[in-house]
Amino acid sequence: MRGAKSLTKSKVEGYIVTDGLGNEVIKGAAAAAGAFGAGVVGVWAVSCLVSGAMAVGGPLALVKSWFMAVSGF
Repeated sequence: MRGAKSLTKSKVEGYIVTDGLGNEVIKGAAAAAGAFGAGVVGVWAVSCLVSGAMAVGGPLALVKSWFMAVSGF
């Protein structure tokens, strides 16, 4: 663990100053939460497409129905 960062604190005019290690942890947690949210939305979208294809009768029928709905026929 020679290259590992350590949290250092120093006191400057009555304020505690850290080296920013806590900010990196927060950034990593925020990135993980965002990736999890994107994954949930992706799974939801795929499940909607699969259920729509099953309800209409297959992927080609789904595409045909989508074009009919968009064009108004």
